[in-house]
Amino acid sequence: MNFYDFHVHLEEGPFTIDWLRRFIEVGEKRGVVEIGFTEHGHRFKESVGLLASDGFRGSWTKGEATESIEDYIEIVQKAKDMGLPVKLGIELDYVPEFEEQIKEFAKSHPFDYVLGGIHWLGDFGFDHPDLIHEWDEKDVDEVYVEYFNTLLAAVKSGIYEAIAHPDVIKVFGYKARRDMSEYYDELAKAVKEMDICVEVSTAGLRKPVGELYPSPELMKYFKKYEVPIMISSDAHVPEDVGRDFDKALSFVKAFGYDKICYFDKRIRKSVKITG
Repeated sequence: MNFYDFHVHLEEGPFTIDWLRRFIEVGEKRGVVEIGFTEHGHRFKESVGLLASDGFRGSWTKGEATESIEDYIEIVQKAKDMGLPVKLGIELDYVPEFEEQIKEFAKSHPFDYVLGGIHWLGDFGFDHPDLIHEWDEKDVDEVYVEYFNTLLAAVKSGIYEAIAHPDVIKVFGYKARRDMSEYYDELAKAVKEMDICVEVSTAGLRKPVGELYPSPELMKYFKKYEVPIMISSDAHVPEDVGRDFDKALSFVKAFGYDKICYFDKRIRKSVKITG
């Protein structure tokens, strides 16, 4: 069937048509008919303040914010004008204290969709390799509760068309011991009420946890509320575009899903699952 990979990053290369084409070429071999580029907001000078802090998060972000959002928009628009099958997206971290600023930034540019994610709980970058040691100093259950409460706030913020890797908190293999079902249920219900989409991401298969995002347990609640889903790779290099989509497809079909989502000009569309 035809796939749409709408979570792809260019950060390992330059903003050039040649670099974009490499992602497209790999995708074509795996049945990906359109790619949505979703650079992290932290890459851009114009959005550095959206992750500001006096601690690690702020200092790390300042070092990452080396590009201009206008250069990113320009290269994707150029690719569109050339007829290449691409969309302009962005992945914006949700940080509660900057909700209004994030919302304004998302509205200020011609994105086809905005992907929301949580990578920070205060200054704890829970998926950052340099901070993995902090996990051993924390109550994992408490981290999970904070994560899912923050994700719930992101969903309710109205900023995003889709939520990326919804249980990325498990990235290093740390799992909550407590029953998380009430949090999963509340999250899935809110996603449905806000009429947004969640991502089934193959990136977790390439991480220490070795699992798709979301877990089967969380996926049960998304299905309970008939939450729309998309399949994405979170590719940071061309070789990962469309990677393991066969596994993701089997996963979503096992839950009874018969269509997947993609976006155009902030409008969600869908395609029937075949095969």
